[in-house]
Amino acid sequence: MATQQYPSKDILYTPQAFWFGDAATPMLGWYHPARIRDAGGSRRCGVVLCPPFGHEYMVSYLAYKHLATHLAKAGFDVCFFDYNNTGDAADVADVADVADAGGERIALWQNNIRQAATQLRQMAGVEHIALFGLRLGGLLAATVAASIDAKALMLMAPVISGRAYAREMLVLRSMSSLQKDVETEQTIDPNHVVTDDELTGYEFSAATRSSLGKLDLSKLPAPAMPVFLQQRDDITGQETKLVQAWHHHDHALQLSELPGYAAMMREDAHDTEVPHAIWQEMQTWLARYFPLHEVGSRDAPASNDIASLRIANTIVEEELVEFEGMTGIVSHQTGADAFALPAVILCNIGANHRVGNHRLYVTLARSLASQGFYVLRFDKSGIGYSRTTPDDQENDVHAASSVDDLSSAMYFMQGKYHSPSFVLTGLCSGAYMAYLSGLRDERVSGLVLMNQLTYRWRAGDTIEARKKATIKSTHYYVHAMARGDTWKRVLKGQVDFRQITGNLLRRIGKRLHTQWQSLGTRLMHSNLFLGQVARNFKNLEARGTELLLIYEASDTAVDVMTEQFGRHARLLGQSERISLKFFKGADHTFTPRWSQLALVDFIGRHLLHRYSYRQHDGMTAIVTSVAPQQRFDAIASSDHQAKPVSADVAE
Repeated sequence: MATQQYPSKDILYTPQAFWFGDAATPMLGWYHPARIRDAGGSRRCGVVLCPPFGHEYMVSYLAYKHLATHLAKAGFDVCFFDYNNTGDAADVADVADVADAGGERIALWQNNIRQAATQLRQMAGVEHIALFGLRLGGLLAATVAASIDAKALMLMAPVISGRAYAREMLVLRSMSSLQKDVETEQTIDPNHVVTDDELTGYEFSAATRSSLGKLDLSKLPAPAMPVFLQQRDDITGQETKLVQAWHHHDHALQLSELPGYAAMMREDAHDTEVPHAIWQEMQTWLARYFPLHEVGSRDAPASNDIASLRIANTIVEEELVEFEGMTGIVSHQTGADAFALPAVILCNIGANHRVGNHRLYVTLARSLASQGFYVLRFDKSGIGYSRTTPDDQENDVHAASSVDDLSSAMYFMQGKYHSPSFVLTGLCSGAYMAYLSGLRDERVSGLVLMNQLTYRWRAGDTIEARKKATIKSTHYYVHAMARGDTWKRVLKGQVDFRQITGNLLRRIGKRLHTQWQSLGTRLMHSNLFLGQVARNFKNLEARGTELLLIYEASDTAVDVMTEQFGRHARLLGQSERISLKFFKGADHTFTPRWSQLALVDFIGRHLLHRYSYRQHDGMTAIVTSVAPQQRFDAIASSDHQAKPVSADVAE
């Protein structure tokens, strides 16, 4: 990725993405060079930021970027990176094959931290290394600090007992609505169930849990270095126990009680708040141990922009790209013809950065690339490492600038890779932005819209207000009414029965309205009876746009779709370019790992089916025009594909 240089005796670097580590299983890192001109010199110390695991990694990603910025402004060189099998890093299929990994993931991640420290020393030429870690990242950082000769350690709400952490994660999994003992008829395949080796969509194997159980900070030798310990503000007492365990060592230990942890670790990345006060205190503390030194001009370090990954039996290249202040990764098969198939662009899911919930976009991008597609996953303005929105906002999920960002992405792909057309793909808010872009831009030849919850976002709307006004799917309430515990909650006043009833009645009214629209359309053979959204989709279809609508059968998005298009999208008519697909037993973001794999497999098969023939003879159709539900039965392989089901009868 290109690094900007400024015409002065000092060079001010922007954050620079790079691949590093083992060539076969590279990791993605972000190098934040010390801002020498801002700080007045260099601290000659590099800081490696060790991320947490799973959902905690997703919601803290923006805060980590801001911490790196704080430290760089103070004269520290910083590396923020993804462990193998997380984020954008390559997957290690068999950890036992990795040298010094010890045959399990915890040892692999500890080794990843050592590799990041070595890389930072080489890139920045620093004399010293400090480590920072949040939650599991703190536990991992503390366990490797001595082996890399770290000179300082910063821990935020660290996992103290790996055994207790593993138990906590298992309790959270048991409280989830996605149980491993789901009835087999409720899933798309009898073998597709939530297993013991996953946690909220991430692999969390018995080997990993066993390795975690062997780690306990309170039983480790006290670090022979200064320690900054930031305690939680939602649960107190854990960090105090660690202070007591380490009290006998001769080095400084500072316990910070500043609030900010709970506000950062929200359920949704959209709601996360960057703890600037904590970052400032941490930066000030670290600066005491590493004074500024005058330095001369520094050259931009060499970095690797392209990684080669083996996906199945193909080699997929992933290239780091930047355009108009936005960052992304282009995945493509080595030697693939970029002009043969439309390029696929993945649109951010909410405020999550480009990897997507549970790394869904990473898996999808690499799978499609192995089939011959060029795939761009990138962060629109205000998300991840991309620039802020035109009004200087971050995490603005429905920013009006998003459509312009997608247009810029298409221009970039056309200019660099000569992409002939585009399939925009998104989940939830990403589907909404893809839909808006498809309406405006004729370069869009296909849309893959997953669990789209809105078709119109009005000025002044907020996610909080939408959440408050949104109820669960009709299917959910029908089944809930048959359970005795539901009525007990109603009698105790724990359920807003009046609001739910009112919303259900409005939903029924909208469905009746779509029935009248359907009747009028059939009798008069005119689209004038359709609502604006249905007409938009009909116009897209008439333009030749391939439309794939994917839903989890019990998700609220099904009811939103039914209100616009009727049951099974009947208002859209019978067209080979409009396809409808339901999955059963997953959730809104396809959390279970089986559902992620089934979804990725299905999208790949569908896109190849709809576009690969265009490489040969330019045929306009390859199947007889039938209703969407019937056509998917014909397309899907019974061995690998989910049979579509009615949302009204899904279990």
